[in-house]
Amino acid sequence: MNQVKIVVCSKNKAKNEAVEEVMKDYFSNYEIYSLETDSKVSETPVGDEEGILGCRNRILDAIKKDSTGYLYIAMEGILTKNSYGTFLCGWTVIYNKYLNEYYYGCSAKVKVPDEILKKSTQSKRLSEVVANYMGNSEEKVRNFGTNGILTNGAYTRTDEFRDSVLCAISSKFKKNIV
Repeated sequence: MNQVKIVVCSKNKAKNEAVEEVMKDYFSNYEIYSLETDSKVSETPVGDEEGILGCRNRILDAIKKDSTGYLYIAMEGILTKNSYGTFLCGWTVIYNKYLNEYYYGCSAKVKVPDEILKKSTQSKRLSEVVANYMGNSEEKVRNFGTNGILTNGAYTRTDEFRDSVLCAISSKFKKNIV
């Protein structure tokens, strides 16, 4: 196969690191490009539907900016609610332009303390609220992610997105076994 052009629909460091970690096990000849894209959803999407929609919107925006990709990978961190509380997780949608197929994957979920949720709003990033509430700098939250802070570094934002990218890509592609 020729070189695979992978377009990551974000310049976010954790998202790009996650894609790099996973793709090296699936493609031997690839190049990753990063584009800033618009999700057209809330700063912190609530629910699977809004998270997936945000990913798909990012992919459409990326294709408008660069239509030469083979795979387009978009990720959204979301909040999801059930009767046991509110949880943070990550969704990944991968679009294979040449096969016109979408692949979906979700990460593990981390419970968000109720005290933090009371201080968050749809227009404010959850990471800002966590940084203020937990006494961490926004840079530390950016590096570890909200779930990284909540788990004391045990499950970082990069881990979250690596898991969701892995779940999405493995539904279609086979790992390179050396």
